Amino acid sequence: MVFLKILPLLIPLIIFLIPIIAKNYIKFLFTEKTNRNDLMFECYKCGTYSHESIVVKKEGKNFCSNKCASA
Repeated sequence: MVFLKILPLLIPLIIFLIPIIAKNYIKFLFTEKTNRNDLMFECYKCGTYSHESIVVKKEGKNFCSNKCASA
């Protein structure tokens, strides 16, 4: 009996929440899950700090560019 009185209040709430939950779930599925580090390395030759994505590694040392690595 009490459930029949609460049911008209729950239906609009459920109708309101389902699209929000579905939208967040779809966004979660399609977002890119990358682990990007923000590490900076010091150039062995000139001392400049460079992001790990552009660091040139040569002979176990980190260089800021090919110019520093070859000299």
